[in-house]
Amino acid sequence: MTLGITVGASTVLLILFALVFVSKPDSSIQSLPYEFISSNPLSSDGNSDEVMNRWLADYSRSVIPKPCHSHNDYWRPYPLFSALVAGCTGVEADIWLSDDGTDLLVGHDRGALSANKTLTTMYLDPLMKILDAENPESRWANHTPYDQPRGAFKTDPNATLVLLIDVKSDPRDTWPLLVKQLEPLRRKQFLTRYEHIQVGPGLETKQSRWPAAVTVVGTGNLDRPTFYDYENRSYPDFYAYHDTFIDAPLEVLPVENTFWRYEGNDPDYRGAITSSSRMWDVDETYMTSTSFKQAIGSVRTGFSGAQLARLRQQIKTARLSGLRTRYWDIPDWPIGYREYIWQVLVEEGVDLLNVDDLEGATRRGWVEGYIKDVIWMAVVSTYVFGCGFAMLVMWRRYLRRRWMQRIADANNAELVGHMGAA
Repeated sequence: MTLGITVGASTVLLILFALVFVSKPDSSIQSLPYEFISSNPLSSDGNSDEVMNRWLADYSRSVIPKPCHSHNDYWRPYPLFSALVAGCTGVEADIWLSDDGTDLLVGHDRGALSANKTLTTMYLDPLMKILDAENPESRWANHTPYDQPRGAFKTDPNATLVLLIDVKSDPRDTWPLLVKQLEPLRRKQFLTRYEHIQVGPGLETKQSRWPAAVTVVGTGNLDRPTFYDYENRSYPDFYAYHDTFIDAPLEVLPVENTFWRYEGNDPDYRGAITSSSRMWDVDETYMTSTSFKQAIGSVRTGFSGAQLARLRQQIKTARLSGLRTRYWDIPDWPIGYREYIWQVLVEEGVDLLNVDDLEGATRRGWVEGYIKDVIWMAVVSTYVFGCGFAMLVMWRRYLRRRWMQRIADANNAELVGHMGAA
């Protein structure tokens, strides 16, 4: 009996070893080595000039822009440049008004703020240097209002970089200062802008949003009255010209932006074929975002039909509205779970993938098989539980048999003793 239990336990452990260490789930298999900034740093000593020179001379010629957004970008080893080297076309900076009200500081909370970490030094000045290098005076000095400057990526000079500004302090004082600090970029027409251009007496161009190298989008504490500049604190006339845009709430977009199309077949119908009602318009809104956890929920066992329908409705409404979509607050662990969500979002048409792990996102070796992994884990868990339960039952039977055998032996011994005494 003991030999049988030993053999059975050894067999169980051997199969379990094979399942765990030999038959790895797809998402745990490492992708091919990837040439990235972690193994090929921009600077040996953190020198900002060296970082800039390496980007201009090396990376900008080979990096292909990708639809990823560098969340909390200021935490990177090289703010802005880590994202650019990864190919991300979106970066995020949290801004606070300094105590004296004269500058904008970058940091996740007030305890992380420093006088030498400003929006200008970390983002606006480096962007200005990059774009000046891509648009030298010899070519750009005589630009017209219709011209589009070259962007940061040589491989795709028309790609815009979204600079998402998360306003943390009071927007009524913070936002006008931001608009003011954008003046050097504005002067050279490096900012995506809304503008009706006069082409003749009483004539204007039909186009109102003009793409450029950098698109500034406000979010966080930025409220609609402050953004729309009702008090003219940011622009002389917001509705004639502005070069900042606002982030719309994606979770309510299907309610606040509605689209209708006549589906009937009445030959006498003379009404409108299509109509729409938009609270968030492309003239003022560039992108629309929401928390994945709140808008979609947990998808550990895969997207349900209702969750996919909700996701598709939000993306469809954003596309009809002309807005770019972004989901933040995406689970980052387990890695296979995170990458499964990334894959579904990309396949469904999300425009900017909000990421903390730049290497993981831009490697694009994720994909294969989170659902298979879930099934694999369920099978292993069921097997382990079943084996454990079976071993427990067998062990109890073994103990019961030994106990019964001892009782029988004791009874036999007592019987033999009585017979001897007789």
